[in-house]
Formats: sequence, C-alpha cells, structure tokens
Amino acid sequence: MRHALPLLFACLLWPAHAADWQPFLWHTGSVDGGPVERLAIVLPITVDGIACNAQLDTGANEAVIWHGQAPAVAVATPAAAQPRKVLVEFAGLRSYASAAPAVLAQLTSDACKIGVIATLGNAFFEQGTVTLDLGGARVAYAPQSLLANDPNAQPLFYARWASTGGHTLVEVAQADQPAGYALLDTGSARFGLNATSAAEWATLTNNTPLQAGDKVRKYSIRSWGRDIDCYETRAAGDFTVGKQPVAAMQASYCVDQGFRAPVRLIGVLGLKPLGDRVLTIDYPGRRWKLAEPASPTP
Repeated sequence: MRHALPLLFACLLWPAHAADWQPFLWHTGSVDGGPVERLAIVLPITVDGIACNAQLDTGANEAVIWHGQAPAVAVATPAAAQPRKVLVEFAGLRSYASAAPAVLAQLTSDACKIGVIATLGNAFFEQGTVTLDLGGARVAYAPQSLLANDPNAQPLFYARWASTGGHTLVEVAQADQPAGYALLDTGSARFGLNATSAAEWATLTNNTPLQAGDKVRKYSIRSWGRDIDCYETRAAGDFTVGKQPVAAMQASYCVDQGFRAPVRLIGVLGLKPLGDRVLTIDYPGRRWKLAEPASPTP
C-alpha cells in the first residue's frame, strides 16, 4: 500500500541513551484548503554517503520506494544510463536498492537536500524495533526485539501478502462494535481511521451518506499521480487504540484509492489520533505499544 501525501521513549520504554535518538522533521501543510496539519514524517538518510531525506511509511511493505523524476540530463555513455545499486543508510541500518538514472541524478543536485527522494517502508526496519516520539519529533531504532517482555505491549499482526516486507495490523475497538484490525500507517499522518471501502465508511460513521454537507467535508488529494475524492467526518462513538482510549476519532474515505487488503480490516489507522504519544513497533517480537511521553528532565 502506498500513499500520496505530498510529502506523516524515553526510559519508560527502554533504557535508551541520547545517542540512540535521531531527530525527524514533521512535514506540514494544508490539504485542499484545510488547516495546516502534520502530513508526513521525514527522516534524514544517506544514499551512497550523500545526505538526503525520506518519508517513513509503515503503510508500504517495500524497503525503499524512490520518488519522482529528475529533469533530463545528458548521458555520456550507454552504461551511464543503466540503473545501479546504491546504499541507503539510516540510524545504523543499511540496505541496497536499485536506482534508475533519474534517481541517481538527484544525488548530484540540491533536490536530494531539499526534497524527499524516497519512502522507507516496513522491509527496511523489519529486523528490529522502531520507536517514534511523535511529540518530540525524534526516532530511535534498535536491531532487536524490545517489547517481548513488556506487559503493556500489544500483539502486532505482521501480515505478509506481498513478496517483500509486510503490513502492520493492530487491534482497534469502536464503541458498540467488535474489535478489529486496522493497518497502522505512519504515511497517513493527518488521518484518523481511513476506510478502504464504502462498507467500512458506513460502519465507522453509522451510515453517514457519502456526500458533502454540514458534517461531511469533501476534498481532493493527489495519490501516486491521480486525483481522488475524499470524504471526512467524525466517526461514531469512542475508540480504543493500543488499549488507550481515543475520543473524537476522525473517519475518512478516499474513493478508488487503489488499496484492497486480502484480510478484513476496519480501516487504516493514521497518526492523528495518537497525538504526541510515543509509538513503538517491534517487528521481530510482533508487538507494538502506545505510551504517554516521558516528563522532561528538570
């Protein structure tokens, strides 16, 4: 699953040292004339040692997904026009990915410094644990399971329905409805629960019609080269996410968004309802956790 947002710990979780943390950038903006919001988490990476930026997207199963196309450049020889492997690094993680000439051209321009060259998906991180301090705008990675013995952690279903990586599914409960699984998607930073079908929208909103009105906002977003219509309203009832109560959940539905899960979901869970909490995803331990941020040190 890929999203088209334009470019979405502390000692209470484990004894992390300051050096374990890396700052990230909240990319913010307005969607179709709406308020300024958090749209994406942007990580500092290097590609063949060159400083670049990448979006963190747990809605994507692949390790590295390149963005955009650079302007045409002169090609000296046929060999120069061929894709080649490049080394992508972040927080001690190293992954090789094949890059086309248009991507390689960005490495020698300012595009790599001021834009977002790629998305990093689950396959990039699946050998360890990622912790996001959403309020502190920082991230940590550990190359092992950290939540296996944590009594406050919740089960994580790492669904593998593609040849590479997987999808992170977590339990979400809606008032008066049986608990179900939602796809935990850091790429949906501005969303609450995003329905993937009209039926999911109906359940989330107590059969609210899919039409603009006093309680339903209609807007358009560009998703991987296509303009698609979206609807948004307050979901019916309160929710529990990661055993934590979440009130005033936002429900959205983007029509014909191109994603169909082979398992039954109640929607795609974005970061908006998580606020400034600390989110930990333990891939090898198949556990995840939401926690309140630690109090700042005096």
